[in-house]
Amino acid sequence: MAKIKSLSEFGLIDRVSKKFNHRLRNTVLPLGDDCAAYSATSSKTQLVSTDALVENIHFKLSTISPQQLGQKAIAVNISDIAAMGGIPTRVLITLGIPKKISSSFLDQLYAGIHKTCKLYNIELFGGDTVSSPKCFFINITIIGEAEQGNIFTRDGAKKGDLIFTTGTLGDSSLGLKMLSKEKWECSSNSRKHLLKKHLTPIPRIKESRLLKKFGSRVTSMIDISDGLVQDLHHICKQSKTGATIYEENLPLSPAFSKFCSDNNLSPLPYILNGGEDYELLFTLSPDGVNNLIRQFKKAEALVTQIGEITQPSKKVSLLKKNGKREMLPQSSGFNHF
Repeated sequence: MAKIKSLSEFGLIDRVSKKFNHRLRNTVLPLGDDCAAYSATSSKTQLVSTDALVENIHFKLSTISPQQLGQKAIAVNISDIAAMGGIPTRVLITLGIPKKISSSFLDQLYAGIHKTCKLYNIELFGGDTVSSPKCFFINITIIGEAEQGNIFTRDGAKKGDLIFTTGTLGDSSLGLKMLSKEKWECSSNSRKHLLKKHLTPIPRIKESRLLKKFGSRVTSMIDISDGLVQDLHHICKQSKTGATIYEENLPLSPAFSKFCSDNNLSPLPYILNGGEDYELLFTLSPDGVNNLIRQFKKAEALVTQIGEITQPSKKVSLLKKNGKREMLPQSSGFNHF
């Protein structure tokens, strides 16, 4: 019998979902994407996603404040809605509360939740509170909406499409590393930037709305939560394609580059497999590229072509700066088990 750790999160989802064949007529998108989707009205598609953050798995209370945790819990769920091209509308919150948690902690947690909900015009819609024997956890169910028949999915990439990402990569994973007890060479500005990217990520709703203007030219999309390579593998698996990433094109922040240089760290593991960037990773038909660059420049939003969709091998490779090609395993990235 396979152990849970050997199955991985997505192996477990595949194993369980095979036994559930019942599907309602208004289901647009079942298991397997950033959100599930169903037809709510003739003009609107409802988007639903859920995500849990568990103490000592996803965060440590010694390295994140209650307010930051509240902000992050909402933001990472908004990112799923953004990946589908939707607008977040409501959240339901479930807390698992051990005896060590104080009412002051919860007040600060909800201050962070309220701050992010207010920023994105999201209603607190319900939830639950339960006792937890040891660790604190927070689970968010987020609801959003999109125009009927106009959502982004993971399964539309085609050979010849170009691969893009918003923002910069690897910052969050370096921010996490900085929270370790080791001493690192780092300026105060770089430290502030990297920690902010890890502790209070910004979901790319603005960029998602820009991409809606490109319609079917955006052929697939996902948010980068488990690592660039692992999430690109999800697109390739569901689109039945392969992909090549160009090392020389990978977008890096000045803070990231300087931290790696000052501390003699190889940047690639953090860029490719670090996770929690919460940037949008998407594919675009070549005829939309020039307009994409113009629109993002006008909006002062960063977007970078990092690769190309290839033949249907379901494999991802890295074309290195020295011209050599390296195959990248699907297992690289965050594993919840």
